[in-house]
Amino acid sequence: ELKKQESEHIYLPSSRSRSRTKGSEVGDRPLSIVMTMAEEKKDDDEAALFARRKGAIQTTWVAVGDSLGIEATRLFYERLFDQHPEVKPMFSDPDDMEEQAAKLLKTISVAVESLSDIATLVPILQDLGKKHAEEWNVQRNHYDAVGECLIWTLKTGLGDSWTEDVADAWSWVYGVIAKTMGDAGQEVLDSKSLNKTVEIEEQATDMSSLATAVEKTADYSTLPSIRSLIRSGVTSRDEIKLRPESSALLVIDIQKELSTIDINSPHIEYAKIAFPRMIENTSKLLAAMRTNRSRLEPKETGSEVIFTYIEALTDDSRDVSLDYKLSGAFLANLPGPSNPAQFVQGVEPIPGKDIRMPKTSCSVFMSTNIDYVLRNLNVEQLIICGQLTDQCVESACRDAADRGYLVTVAEDACAAQSPSDHLKGLHGMKGFSRQLSTKKILQELGQLK
Repeated sequence: ELKKQESEHIYLPSSRSRSRTKGSEVGDRPLSIVMTMAEEKKDDDEAALFARRKGAIQTTWVAVGDSLGIEATRLFYERLFDQHPEVKPMFSDPDDMEEQAAKLLKTISVAVESLSDIATLVPILQDLGKKHAEEWNVQRNHYDAVGECLIWTLKTGLGDSWTEDVADAWSWVYGVIAKTMGDAGQEVLDSKSLNKTVEIEEQATDMSSLATAVEKTADYSTLPSIRSLIRSGVTSRDEIKLRPESSALLVIDIQKELSTIDINSPHIEYAKIAFPRMIENTSKLLAAMRTNRSRLEPKETGSEVIFTYIEALTDDSRDVSLDYKLSGAFLANLPGPSNPAQFVQGVEPIPGKDIRMPKTSCSVFMSTNIDYVLRNLNVEQLIICGQLTDQCVESACRDAADRGYLVTVAEDACAAQSPSDHLKGLHGMKGFSRQLSTKKILQELGQLK
């Protein structure tokens, strides 16, 4: 590049522009400055390449969404199962991939949206990689199979719009995603392998003590409280399963006033999937908790259901938080005693049985006496669902954890304003909770085999 500049006698930026004659371009400058110029040129080239790739990816992903939508992910799974049938056992129901297709569509959309914010995207991908390795034993070669089928799906969906530049951009971005998730997942796989080796060695050295340990951890009900388990040596949330007698379900802000889907939203497709899914899965959780509660004696605590929702104590909302008063017309003028909050059909409290707690702040722990009530009910485990994942749900999760409750977030019974907001919310709660699907929660509650 420097030789080219010399031969063309071009001007270079400096404190005072002047013509450069052949031979003076390098000779007049110290080597360190020449190297810096070369590095800056390299950085500029890489930035331009990134910008081109990002533009190609975001433009073509919109085109795929417009032409195929969720059908694109259905095509992907059909191709994946056809070309790589060995991955089928990783899916609970490979013949019904509707929900999984929606999840994949959302994940890719988040990755595409977050290309302008790599610092936020990387930890999300790392969490996904760890989860895939932990729950489904996903290995690096599986990412190769997924990449091959994803590129085929995009090429099929885009038709003539699939150019060499587009192919380069998508191959690049998937390579980054696969490496980030694969590296994080490999840490989990290595840890599992090491733990298994240690476990085998322990079994070989002392089978009797192992049997005693299994017996001790298999029946938590023999201990007086979950806190006793922690004192006795349990160090991971995942070791403590839900116990109906010490749990409560907290349903957050699922009310008609907050449940209108904006048809002009850029995330309308996400909303059409996420909101009905939240309602359906919350309804399943409510049914499970109420079934378990029906088996208890009168005045016996356990399997509690608590609804919290935004509603002022006064009709003019003068009692709401300062934050709400500064957050738009609706939050500054909440439903009140004369015009109470309305619940969504199918997700409604049963008067006299479920507990209702109107709130006037983001976190239910800040503007209600929920902590006092939970302790009176001997609740130690809190299952949380509702909206918005990255706002009121996350605030409740963090506050509950800080107050000593073991929190389980029903990740598919929560919703946000966009798929990226939902994933960011889950990421923000990761250190404060377990995050399980509704299906797994129902299994732990004994309501699903």
